[in-house]
Amino acid sequence: MGYKRFWAFLGLNFCLSLFIGAGFIFFAGGHPLELAFVCAALVSNTAMLYAVPALAGSGLFLFGPGRLLLGGLLAAFQLWLVTDLAVYKIFKFHLNSMVLNLVLTPGGLESLDQGWGTKALFALAVLGAGAAQFWFWRLSARLAPRLTFRTAAPALGFVLLLAAADKGMFAWGTLYDSVYITRNSQLFPLYQPLRVRSFASKYLGVKLDKEVRAGVDLKYSGLAYPAAPLKAEPPARPLNFLFIIVDSLRADMLNPEVMPRTWVFAQKAAVFENHYSGGNCTRFGIFSILYGVYGNYWFPMLGERRGPVFLDALKEQGYDLRLYASAKLSFPEFNKTCFVNVARENIYDEPLGADGVLRDKEISEKFIGYLGSRDKKKPYFSFIFYDASHGNYDSLPGMDKFQPSASVSQLALNQGNVGALMNKYRNSIYSDDSLVGKILEAVKATGGLEDTAVLIMGDHGEAFLERGRYGHNQGYSPEELRVPLVLYLPGRPAARVGRATSHMDIVPTLLPLAGVKNPAADYSSGLGLFEKKERPFLPAFSWDSAGLITKDRILEMPLEMYKGGVKVFDAEYKEVPGRQAAAEFSPHILQFQKEAKRFSR
Repeated sequence: MGYKRFWAFLGLNFCLSLFIGAGFIFFAGGHPLELAFVCAALVSNTAMLYAVPALAGSGLFLFGPGRLLLGGLLAAFQLWLVTDLAVYKIFKFHLNSMVLNLVLTPGGLESLDQGWGTKALFALAVLGAGAAQFWFWRLSARLAPRLTFRTAAPALGFVLLLAAADKGMFAWGTLYDSVYITRNSQLFPLYQPLRVRSFASKYLGVKLDKEVRAGVDLKYSGLAYPAAPLKAEPPARPLNFLFIIVDSLRADMLNPEVMPRTWVFAQKAAVFENHYSGGNCTRFGIFSILYGVYGNYWFPMLGERRGPVFLDALKEQGYDLRLYASAKLSFPEFNKTCFVNVARENIYDEPLGADGVLRDKEISEKFIGYLGSRDKKKPYFSFIFYDASHGNYDSLPGMDKFQPSASVSQLALNQGNVGALMNKYRNSIYSDDSLVGKILEAVKATGGLEDTAVLIMGDHGEAFLERGRYGHNQGYSPEELRVPLVLYLPGRPAARVGRATSHMDIVPTLLPLAGVKNPAADYSSGLGLFEKKERPFLPAFSWDSAGLITKDRILEMPLEMYKGGVKVFDAEYKEVPGRQAAAEFSPHILQFQKEAKRFSR
């Protein structure tokens, strides 16, 4: 009866875990397809989580003391599920070391309005998990004699069937853009989705849709974005909006040597000298520019195919929306987020140039051609995204101003040869600046400077071993986050702003110029760029982590349970050891958490 009792004991715990995990279903939408998927995923994911207890427990069960340890481990596992469910309810993401740091810091629970009542409930949960193991152990002795392959096979087959349904439905959802399925990829802890788009396209000949279909019905939405419907009174003479983004453009590149054309233009514009991207990579940098909200909302916006209210408002007012990008806007999935509501015929993102700078040149010419032929009765929004300064650092012939300039393998990169690579990067910026200059000349020649808001910026920065790191998406160093922002508004005098500002502040600055009357908090986490209000921190995001930037400290914290612990760095990006350094951020983390879920239902 030995191992039969083990499997009966494990099966009882599995049923309890299913019951606990069923709480996550309440955070999904109510669409029938969605409910079918999350129910299958609940069983499938729980079975996946039980692979470790099953393997470890089979060994522990051989020894008397090991059985007691097995019961303790399973009690801890059930308690982890309960805690994760509670954390997800509060924060809308799963248990991780940032949450643990906040909870374990003295006063942390109280700061979350979770005092002695929560501690008492947790104590009851501990007792309940222990009591359940005691009862399951006794019950397993009675169930074990009845456990045979014939009696267990239907349950095992049912679990395998639901696991196949889970993975099959998710694969189908990614192939055919079913948002009711794909938006739930982060619903369960440690869920592993099955994505087959590339495989199906390459090996099975599946033709993927070029046009992205509309998102979820609002009655099934998990977003409260915007927090209130926008109310607008369009101005009699609407402004055009021209965004020029240079990939990986760091703040110190805005100078007369590297960006002479932009530098001259900046003399009649507002220059934000302490400006930060909302992310350390393109995905979250562009997202923060156009949405003005925290980067963690990328995932639900992508899941629901929800575009930014900024572009929705312009489209409603009859703006001609035009996009010009050197790299396809399908990866990152801007065609399913930022530009989901822009007509495909108004998107030019497949230029034919052999390298990044030639593609940049081509999209510049396309935009200049558009300026000369567009319907002058309609205002326009144009988004130009250069790519030469990303990765290969391409430059135009005859524009290798900074020498020595050379490519360097990342494996061989060191302080001795990084200078040549950085010169190559400078040359790519210098080349793109010449293209920016031609665009500005074309805007001026068509009278556009009288009625066009022009923004020139980077999506994020680029590090060159100044603090031991190269590139971006590595951390939250100043080199990766600080970017230039030049904002020209007709009739507004030139200015230099030294106050810390963020990409999230762009939308709250521009939407009022389009006649939107709502307060910025209805649709953004940012402030107007010209507001003089100081903030305790600026947030920045990556895939599975976030950074909180203050005047003299940087907190890096995980957003997923598999990620490492909380780290604090000083202004020189040197790690500050000790728990107290992180504990000082507790009030900021609380404010961060509230804002990170404010646009969720």
